[in-house]
Amino acid sequence: ARGAHSTLWPVFAPGLTVLQSAGRENAVQEGTTRKNKDLSIMIGFIGLGVMGGGMARNIAKSGLKLAVTTSSSEKAETFRALGAQICATPAELAAHCQVIVSCVPDAAALRGVLAGETGLAARVWDNGLLIDCSTIAPFEAQEMAQQLAAIGARFIDAPVSGGAKGAADGTLTIMCGGSEDDVAEAQPVFQAMGKNIHHVGPLGAGQAVKACNQLMVAVNMMGACEAVSMARAAGVDPKVMREVLSTGTANSRVLEANALRYLEGTLDGGFRAELMRKDLGIANSVGAHYNITQPATDLAHQLMVATCNAGFAKHDSAALGLLYDLLNGHNEDTND
Repeated sequence: ARGAHSTLWPVFAPGLTVLQSAGRENAVQEGTTRKNKDLSIMIGFIGLGVMGGGMARNIAKSGLKLAVTTSSSEKAETFRALGAQICATPAELAAHCQVIVSCVPDAAALRGVLAGETGLAARVWDNGLLIDCSTIAPFEAQEMAQQLAAIGARFIDAPVSGGAKGAADGTLTIMCGGSEDDVAEAQPVFQAMGKNIHHVGPLGAGQAVKACNQLMVAVNMMGACEAVSMARAAGVDPKVMREVLSTGTANSRVLEANALRYLEGTLDGGFRAELMRKDLGIANSVGAHYNITQPATDLAHQLMVATCNAGFAKHDSAALGLLYDLLNGHNEDTND
């Protein structure tokens, strides 16, 4: 197994040249040893939600052939208009596609994709490759990989960061865990969906890095919300405070984007609080698995649970600020 050092595999000529920038001699590999690198193959997609919908559209726009499965007739028509083939079930999708991308809410949903007579694991999927962009625990990713190996298929855990805008614009950061060969093979798909593609280690490593990302976002958001409360209590306009701090060392993407959504009350859509609650639960479980102390993650999780319990589960996760408003007796801007 490799260490946790990041490996970037930009594709300069999809299917022909892959550069690994992690310090190997002769890092340029020419040619292709697998037919899956052929851009004429069909890519399957499961999970056409806020994130997955944008990702699948970019696969279609890239010139790769696309097939999707969805229970929504509206989404089916949307993707049919983009030239995608519509399949009734994951099993049917696997019959047409050697490579499938999944982007579903949690591990239970992913198990549902694999399970049963209509699931991906219903029959042999020889040399198939599932690229899972969902956010699940590292050990859950390894569990899925074992289940797929039993039917002759392979697995990459490839969670993403960049939000709905990054998914729509094709600028996601993608954190990949899996074998070097499988990650290299998946490059045309990754390049269609994202801008920063990193091979961070073996199976499960992508999810470990995503857990680190989510805990840092949440803890940063806690700081931004507390700063708003402090500024407001001191008689300072929170928007002025935000503008000033965004020019100094306190600046962050959370301050620029999440804090602005909270202050402007634009909390519909985006990355829902209930999903951040789930992700922080995963981060807690990863810490427990490795027996590390992480009080900030634990507190962030508790606050996101409270945010959801306060009625803001379907709001953007920046609704954490609304919880702070309630705790501090400032309710006039609550967007419920």
